[in-house]
Amino acid sequence: MSGKPFGVIEGFYGDPWSEEERLRCIEVLAENGADTYVWAPKSEPRHRDRWDEPFTGAEVASFARMIAHRPSVNVSIGLTPGSDADSAAVAAKLRPVVDAGCRTVTLCFDDLPVLHAGERHRTIANDVRGMLGTDVWVVPTHYAGTMGSPYLDELTDGLHPDVLVMWTGRTVVTDTIDAAETRARADVTGGRPPLLWDNVPVNDAMMSGLLHLGPYHGRDRGVIDACGGILLNPMISMTASLPMIESACAWWRGADHTAAWEASADRLALRTLAAATSYPGDPHWPGDRPGREWFEKVASMPGTDDADLEPWVDAAKAGAAVCLAALDVIDAVSGGTDPSAVTRTALPLLGLSAWMRRPVRTLGSGPRNRPLFGQDGTGKFVVTAGAVQFTESLPESHVRAAMEALRARDGA
Repeated sequence: MSGKPFGVIEGFYGDPWSEEERLRCIEVLAENGADTYVWAPKSEPRHRDRWDEPFTGAEVASFARMIAHRPSVNVSIGLTPGSDADSAAVAAKLRPVVDAGCRTVTLCFDDLPVLHAGERHRTIANDVRGMLGTDVWVVPTHYAGTMGSPYLDELTDGLHPDVLVMWTGRTVVTDTIDAAETRARADVTGGRPPLLWDNVPVNDAMMSGLLHLGPYHGRDRGVIDACGGILLNPMISMTASLPMIESACAWWRGADHTAAWEASADRLALRTLAAATSYPGDPHWPGDRPGREWFEKVASMPGTDDADLEPWVDAAKAGAAVCLAALDVIDAVSGGTDPSAVTRTALPLLGLSAWMRRPVRTLGSGPRNRPLFGQDGTGKFVVTAGAVQFTESLPESHVRAAMEALRARDGA
């Protein structure tokens, strides 16, 4: 659409996608007008922890299949060079993937304790670009916030003008991004429009109990003009990532991104689970008092074909059963049902404690932990107040209402 890259960067921590899942994602990107997929999964050993080991023949063959799968989608291979890396070693590691057809390589210097290494990162990026004859994108160590730093000054001073430098927004994960802060980031990187590494719908690390199944939202359309492109970081579940990816693609094209999300969520039978794993303020939140019919739909939700999603399905169904029991108690009390019968109706409410102990979060269960961390003028991380958000879940509020009904009956 704009000549800028738009697509997905598989850059999360945790179980990487399979080749089959990557190929399917590339197909979805091509079908929806996106043009970029970046392979950069943190837990692939030869991407990060054992970066200096050559890619295996099987890995290079897999890259070649991905690169050739949909010619309209540029497949970039990423690498996190260690602190002892030099240009020759990085170029030698990446040359086989370039020979396999890779036209863009991504150097991931994020989450490394090397805020003193801006000059070295610049040298490696420039040298690798020249040695391999490819485009180079860089994830800097200082990748969040709108403040400059000595690291960013060293990195961008003399960096080839065609090298795109990534940025996650004012924090690592952020609910909103606007054009003004995008331009502010460009101002502290030598006027270079940032390639936005948009950390949605990712759910790794401290977000592992959350699912992000909603539509793409909170991004000002002015960001398109102010940035150098946008890449979404998906979830460990590729299938669960598709509704937001397809919604984002529609947004990028100027189409109805909400309708695109609805179509995708319905096609994948994830619409009910999406609402059941949302939070107040999300566009797909079912409301603080959804009706009995909605809880019945959640309680009878079928399983999925994705083992990664089953813990949330089970938790949502259990929480909905608690809410239905609370509604039954309220109806029984208002209808003057015999107290012993009300007692039998109320027994499922005692399951609230066990439901709240589940490691996965559904029906608004908190606390909601997310890395809303910025980076200051030295590049060090700074926590914000939004990193932990407290909520009262739907089961909690419904059980509370049932107890209030019983208290009023007892008082009468």
